[in-house]
Amino acid sequence: MNNENIALIEKDNGYSTIHLHYSESDHLWIAYGHSAFSLRLFLNKNNIVNKRGLSSSLQLPYTQIDEKTLKILTDTIPANKVDEKHYVFNIGIEFDPNDYKRWVYRLNEEHLTGSGFNITTHVSHLVPKEGFIKDGMSTFARISKRCFDCFASFCALIIFSPLFLICHIMVKREDGGPSIYKQERIGRHGKPFYIYKFRTMRLDAEKMGPQLSHGSGVNDPRLTKIGLFLRAHHLDELPQLWNVFKGDMAFVGPRPERKFYIDQIIEHDPRYEYLYQIRPGVTSYATFYNGYTDTMEKMLRRLEYDLYYLQGRSWMFDIKILAKTFFGIIFGKKF
Repeated sequence: MNNENIALIEKDNGYSTIHLHYSESDHLWIAYGHSAFSLRLFLNKNNIVNKRGLSSSLQLPYTQIDEKTLKILTDTIPANKVDEKHYVFNIGIEFDPNDYKRWVYRLNEEHLTGSGFNITTHVSHLVPKEGFIKDGMSTFARISKRCFDCFASFCALIIFSPLFLICHIMVKREDGGPSIYKQERIGRHGKPFYIYKFRTMRLDAEKMGPQLSHGSGVNDPRLTKIGLFLRAHHLDELPQLWNVFKGDMAFVGPRPERKFYIDQIIEHDPRYEYLYQIRPGVTSYATFYNGYTDTMEKMLRRLEYDLYYLQGRSWMFDIKILAKTFFGIIFGKKF
């Protein structure tokens, strides 16, 4: 059974039914979506060890079992064998949909802190499509976060000052142009501010108007040789420490965007304005799962991740994102 059929089955699946599919590649039986959670409840109740996670192809949670566990399941619950690769079970106990959402949320958190940097998660079903999305942080947490950002950025500016000087000299020597590039972005409360970076592109890079970034820049002819190096090692972002110190940005938050593109995003999804509640960030949750936003589709998907961060953000969430950013840079991840 292909992914499209499985997704359609789970879309209309009730909260007490388990659809179990056989995977030729894994030689295991797998349940997805609501089926995965129902199966998980049954297995936990019977103290049976099992594997669960998030499927990058189906963008749904999954639970896996082997042939031995399948026999236990068929001996315990009446089964409808659709074909050799598809069983249907009715456990007869409905679960609270909110329990399912909390389970998926935990799986997302585990993937965020895991070692698999290339895992893609999907959070759109966890973000309300209607109604206001409130900042998940308390007032005290927001104040303490700002104090930490101010202190940490001040220290980082001093510690990395020699690196600032080296980057400045490298950029200036290549073409004689300015080393620092500033661009207007939209920040907290919808107010514009200038974001600072080490210049990585030619001076005439946007003579034809605003253009989206081409990923890490490998195939972007607008990048200079030094610019390609700076971007590959995330050194071009260093001047944003000044933005954090000033209060324009935070270390963690939605990446700031230009008004030119925000207007286009809002035409498709007006929920973007909810992000104005918080400061944009140097790094974000969306960065790891959405990559460079070089299409409108990716911009709208990034918005889902940013809204997910907005409603669930906390000190612990920020620490995990910062840790993932640090190890991503150390191990050469492109984002």
